[in-house]
Amino acid sequence: MREQSAYVAEEPELRNLKVLFSLMVFLIITDFVMPQYFGIHIGYDLTCTRLADLLIVLYMFLNRKILTHFGDMVIHHIFIIPFAIYLFVSIYTMVCRVDINAFFLVFLEILTFYILVYGIRYIVGWKRAIKLSIGCAYFLGIYGLIEFFCGQSIFLKFFSTVPNSVANSYRSGFYRIMGPCGHALGYGLLLLLFIALACMDIEKDEVYLFKRPFLIGLLYVNVFLTGSRSTLGIALIEMLLIVLISGAKNIKKSCIIIFFLLVALGGFLLLFGRTGIGRYVMMQITSVMDQFLGTSYSGIFGADTTTLDNSEEYRKYLPRIFQLDWLNPWIGRGVSRVFSAQIDGIYIKSIDNFYVSQYIKYGYPGMIAYILFIVVAIVFLIRAAWKYHSCVFKLVLIATVCYFFNLWWLDALQTLKFEYVLLAIACACYMWKEQMMKCDNEQLC
Repeated sequence: MREQSAYVAEEPELRNLKVLFSLMVFLIITDFVMPQYFGIHIGYDLTCTRLADLLIVLYMFLNRKILTHFGDMVIHHIFIIPFAIYLFVSIYTMVCRVDINAFFLVFLEILTFYILVYGIRYIVGWKRAIKLSIGCAYFLGIYGLIEFFCGQSIFLKFFSTVPNSVANSYRSGFYRIMGPCGHALGYGLLLLLFIALACMDIEKDEVYLFKRPFLIGLLYVNVFLTGSRSTLGIALIEMLLIVLISGAKNIKKSCIIIFFLLVALGGFLLLFGRTGIGRYVMMQITSVMDQFLGTSYSGIFGADTTTLDNSEEYRKYLPRIFQLDWLNPWIGRGVSRVFSAQIDGIYIKSIDNFYVSQYIKYGYPGMIAYILFIVVAIVFLIRAAWKYHSCVFKLVLIATVCYFFNLWWLDALQTLKFEYVLLAIACACYMWKEQMMKCDNEQLC
């Protein structure tokens, strides 16, 4: 009976809902793969994600039992308090600043997250959701190589259907790939999440860096090709953390493989160090060193050190936005107004810091509310990993910490939806494990 209860608990609980299942799968795949600038512009941008949300909500309203079940799950979910506070802040910001998007965008993000949690837990199943996400990672990893060799975004060329300001990006003469995102930095954030997924062995429930060697290689090559120094540095830290939380056997295997890869990289650079690709690899490696050590070795390999130094210096001024006396600290400016300021002669327009950006949009209340959500999410993942020792919670925890850590140097760039997919998978997995434990206890009783 115990084996039977475990089997039943592993299956999605709402069956015979083929339409809803198809919509949920569509939501997961398009959330990762389709760019934000692809959709229908009807006063607002009806993207693939929003279309899926709309159809799923309509389906729920036509099936009151599912709607009631969904509402009950939302009310009792662990993130409801920080999300409710954040939503409240967005409402009064909307009213005070007459900015409907200040509320609308936050509401859609939270709605999408809870739809994902519900769909993955009760319709799709968390294991299938992981497999779908990994399939998207393979697709985008291969696409990233094609994009680099084409020298332009194929998505932007053929799928730009709504008004946008996205453009191909270059640095030091090299094209920077951006995948389905609107910027290379945004794609780097997505790759950090994919790296964690690539290391999940859900059958053995263990962590192994080279579980999917082809995929992990693709993802790290893509990280190089984004040209993002902070993302490359954090991706290497993520690799170290993943190795450290692996079992003793997998740690040993990972270290041996990494050693031989480093030897191979050294041999490659000795042979091809003077070629274009060799200099590009060295430029990326040394640019990370320059960022953390304050050196300028990347200039030897063709990097535009003036641009890099200006970018680094520019970011140092961003935290001083908290000191601007003309910016209301309790009521943000909303999301529709363009922000600019001059600090010590430096003109600040691009806010490359997510937390400063939250302060500008929603003031201290909004920034603190979102930081509260991050803390609650991390604590939840730590407790879940401690209780069940599952690779899912361990790797989503590492991905989440790396993602939000990187946002100190970047804005979210419309990538929060990717992080929410991973959190939804972790939440659905936790709910399933809790239910399975409950079923097992009832059998024992």
